[in-house]
Amino acid sequence: MKTLEEILALPSEAEKINYLKYRRTPLPDVQALYNDWDPDKHEVMDENIRPDNKVIVEESRQDPKTGKTIPPTYKKDDINPTNRITLPLEQDITNIHTAWLVGNDPKINCKPNNDQEKALLSIVNSVTRKNKMRYVNKRLVRSWFSETEAVEYWYVVKDEGFWRKILEQVKKTFGGTVIPKFKLRCTIWSPFKGDKLYPFFDDTGDYLALSREYSVKDIDGTETLFFMTVTDDKVYKWRMDADWVKVSEFRHGFDKNPTIYSWRSKPLCHNIKPIRERLERLMSNFADCIDRCFFPYLILEGEIHGTPQQSGKNRLIKITNGGKVYYLNWDQASDAVRLELDGLWNKAYQLTNTPQLSLEALKGLGDVPSGRAFQFLFMGTNLAIDNHAEVIGEHIQRRYNFLVSAIGSLNAEYMQASQTIDIETEIQPFTIDDMAEKIKNATDACGMPVASLKTGVALVGLVDNVDDEVRQIEEERAAKSMNNIIEPSF
Repeated sequence: MKTLEEILALPSEAEKINYLKYRRTPLPDVQALYNDWDPDKHEVMDENIRPDNKVIVEESRQDPKTGKTIPPTYKKDDINPTNRITLPLEQDITNIHTAWLVGNDPKINCKPNNDQEKALLSIVNSVTRKNKMRYVNKRLVRSWFSETEAVEYWYVVKDEGFWRKILEQVKKTFGGTVIPKFKLRCTIWSPFKGDKLYPFFDDTGDYLALSREYSVKDIDGTETLFFMTVTDDKVYKWRMDADWVKVSEFRHGFDKNPTIYSWRSKPLCHNIKPIRERLERLMSNFADCIDRCFFPYLILEGEIHGTPQQSGKNRLIKITNGGKVYYLNWDQASDAVRLELDGLWNKAYQLTNTPQLSLEALKGLGDVPSGRAFQFLFMGTNLAIDNHAEVIGEHIQRRYNFLVSAIGSLNAEYMQASQTIDIETEIQPFTIDDMAEKIKNATDACGMPVASLKTGVALVGLVDNVDDEVRQIEEERAAKSMNNIIEPSF
């Protein structure tokens, strides 16, 4: 296997791209993954698999003269639509796991050693806040769950105002240095967006570069294919004309590779696909059955004279020679269908350790469970999230390592701090934070109050100005105490 330097030194652009497209893992089957993700693409919606029923005027019969079978006659342009019921289980389960994993911002553990590191930490927090990383995290994790891979790409755009606001926040001046003109921005690349991703690893498994193949549609509808490679120091870009032609090559200005890649072998809901397909077929077929059998069939046996009246209270049917009239009943089929539906539905969520958060499912819980009860109730989900954090936690840690290095690259003022600061991240899964239970346990353990009056007022959140409220409470307490002293007792 050639090294990255050897590949980029090849004389042919097409040969370079051919080597850069080498993957240790196969490209995901984007069409198959999207068909599972989008309910409108499910098999139950395929008219070739579930065709509409034509309305028959006359059944097939045999020609008495020739003996040949005459096909049935259908009403022209008249069909009986087939029920096609889709279940977006993949979307529901993926969205629940995504919210459970990164619905809360990751915890940042850092103890700055000096003012420079403290200011650098403040800048990192401002960058993540300005880029709305809470929503980026959700897009990233959702793509990773459903598309099996995703890339987070950081780049710079010209904006002097960003750094002026940062300086005001950290109360730090540059002295005689020039204010940086660029701010950090982030975007997500993933297969559903039309990106073909080609991560490049060396023989030891170290991540060296990432390539992206994508197309751009012009206003006239023509599409142009591009290929882009990001290394530790440069960004290369090619365009497909008659052959691959290099468009640009430039330094991105960072000390680390500005791409962060995450991969999984199969989508989150891969194992429950047969269950979802069976549920869709079962519900669609049962809906067809209800349409046909909702109004019961009237069975007439023997000799029937006349027809029952269509209106009025007295509806009579005259029967002779032991004839019978009764409705066709179907007593047990619906129970069997309902039993299978409930079993498969629960199994789909159980196999993925996904909590069912519908109102119907939560009715059986009674009152809202305490924080401790919540942990036991959703222990399976928490264990699944802990497994997801094995990849996503490492991804977020690499992001913060990059941001620290990037800020030092863009601003020499913080170069030294970027080399000494230690930031660790920790995934914070969704949970019910039962503050009342925590306070009770702490109070019982200490035998005395565990928080100040100011902390209590801030915790309640009824007022905006906590200091004024505490001062008012203390004045009222002092006035009440004084009245108790002055008031005579009898």
